Amino acid sequence: MSSVWNTETSARTCSHAFASPSGPLKSNPCRRARPTRLQMQRVRMAGSEDTDFDKRLDALKKGKGATPYGKSRQDKAPQQSSGAQPQGKTKQGAKYDFTGEQVHFESGPHKGDVAVNVALGATLLWLPLTAAAVGRGAFVKYRFTDKRISVITNAPWKKEQLDAAYQEVDDVVSVGRGLGLWGDMVVTLKNGDKIEMRSLPKFMELKKYIKDRRDALAAVQPGKQSSKKSQKGFA
Repeated sequence: MSSVWNTETSARTCSHAFASPSGPLKSNPCRRARPTRLQMQRVRMAGSEDTDFDKRLDALKKGKGATPYGKSRQDKAPQQSSGAQPQGKTKQGAKYDFTGEQVHFESGPHKGDVAVNVALGATLLWLPLTAAAVGRGAFVKYRFTDKRISVITNAPWKKEQLDAAYQEVDDVVSVGRGLGLWGDMVVTLKNGDKIEMRSLPKFMELKKYIKDRRDALAAVQPGKQSSKKSQKGFA
């Protein structure tokens, strides 16, 4: 509306500027025709239609979960950032209580594996294996506690910890390397996942320890304890 009246005011001013003091009004080239009432009604209707369209569009976006234009996304629930696995959650997704655990053995790959691969690295064909052995020796660590197995990778480009409770162990296979001073071990879990440990020192002792802990913890599962208590109550 203000633009319409401003146009009319400017037209009147322009007409007075071209008026002759001694004769009739001359033709005014800058005079504009005043908008009719029908044209003003059309302008009002177009503005109201645009407002209704914007409201309907915002309602449609809210229904689909999108953010309307001109509104922030702070009302949305914050997404959970992917980080390291919480303590107590194993590779299988089940949760176990690892509080108060005691470390039985912790070490990186055997130093002999790194030395042998570095010596064989003089041949160009062996260089990839040499690089892999040096990387394992620098960034990988194996930990065996009385409740779980952990393989920890602490490289600049990768930080990861794989945990497996002894209750989830299905089978353990090991192969000796370096005249039996170290060996490779594969722990197969009940869900089919596998944890590989290369150049593991004391691999035969650790293989026996894993199986012993699996059998010991399987014998004291909460379900079996509750069944024994219920049997004593009916005796």
